[in-house]
Amino acid sequence: MITRDFLAGLDFRVMSKFDRMGFAGCESPTPLIAEFGDKFLVIIDGDYCEVTDVNELEVVDSCDNIRELAY
Repeated sequence: MITRDFLAGLDFRVMSKFDRMGFAGCESPTPLIAEFGDKFLVIIDGDYCEVTDVNELEVVDSCDNIRELAY
């Protein structure tokens, strides 16, 4: 699911204080968040990326280093 094309098609924004409370594990100074439809949130925290199902509140895909994704 996580590819460069997938990430490039999303409109990321810097997490607000409210977002950071919900994703308290974020460590980078400027974590990013984007919505994918009504069902998924995509989080980028430094090199790490995860896709979370907002209905089930579970991670459905993750990538430890987005810089290593294939072109």
